[in-house]
Amino acid sequence: MENIIMTSGSDIQGYEITDYLGLVSGQTALATKFFQEFSGITEMDEKESKALTKKLSQVHQTAVQIMEEEAKKRGANAVIGITIRYNELMSSIINNNTIGIVATGTAVQVREKENRKYEGVHQNLFVTNYYTKMPLRPVQVRIRADKSTTRISPIFMNYKNDEIRAIRADVELTTYYDEKVVLRDMDFTFEKNNLSQLTADWVECDIKEREVKMIKDAKVIVRKYVTSRKVIVCEELPITSELSYRRLEALKKKRGIDAVVKYHSNGMIWTCVCGCINKESDDQCDICGRKEAEIKKDLGFNYEEMLDKLSTLDNVTDMKDLVLKEYIKGVDADTRMELLQTLESALQYEKKGRDMKESVIEKIQNIFES
Repeated sequence: MENIIMTSGSDIQGYEITDYLGLVSGQTALATKFFQEFSGITEMDEKESKALTKKLSQVHQTAVQIMEEEAKKRGANAVIGITIRYNELMSSIINNNTIGIVATGTAVQVREKENRKYEGVHQNLFVTNYYTKMPLRPVQVRIRADKSTTRISPIFMNYKNDEIRAIRADVELTTYYDEKVVLRDMDFTFEKNNLSQLTADWVECDIKEREVKMIKDAKVIVRKYVTSRKVIVCEELPITSELSYRRLEALKKKRGIDAVVKYHSNGMIWTCVCGCINKESDDQCDICGRKEAEIKKDLGFNYEEMLDKLSTLDNVTDMKDLVLKEYIKGVDADTRMELLQTLESALQYEKKGRDMKESVIEKIQNIFES
């Protein structure tokens, strides 16, 4: 297989993983001096906008290509679990800050499953924006592409079990290169329309098959929808989730496909996992109907809070001290052992002069979300 298969998911449709070859990464940098050229511009013209977009796309592509080359050197024919992150770096060579772009993934060997028929490219993406008041919520986007056609089908929560006949929405898709593909005024209908979870009929869209493989994020902006009684215009603006995709995925596995935020309360209001803000006197969510007592009972260990605090520390020594002082008692025995082993191993590398902060946070996150 000459070209490497790359995906943000943990598996590849129609293939089985035969060997895991380890973490691979590609790194590139962009001097902040480049952005200063645009800092005085209050409104870019088309030429300036294209120049900025082209440069950002180039550095993203470079990071992915370097990661791909490293995977090839290890004998991989696929990379799974791809993520791209940004770090601000200080350069000792030039008197300037730089933005580091890091693409990471797991290099693997895959082979086609026996009797595999070509089924095209599939993507099932959780929607990363949400509404706090509207009882009709987009939660997932399914994309299917073959050599001739690409189709899309969102899934919506219909909390009031209304008879929803059609929904008009914009679908915004983002690739690994942070390039956006916006499908405007898509009209979705439903074979069954009075269920609590609505799956839209497939609609053809103008996306190439190769682009589908590169999509990492999906947002859905509802413009209007039709019930049996009237046309309702959606005036509420959606909120983009602050959670990383991996954390959002883990939250949904625990709390349901419509979960978008962690439950929290300040004594006057409480926020349900569906995103709805309720009065403290309300014993259940006004939108999804979840009972506050049941949510609080099922919270378990708050590892997200621990990760947030760990990210503010500078070294593994301080991280280990924080975990031992504030959190270790709340962790179950098996996870506790794995957590301590990870910290101790990273501590040994740190003593040899390696910066282990980002690696430790990522590994601890994997421990609790796997």
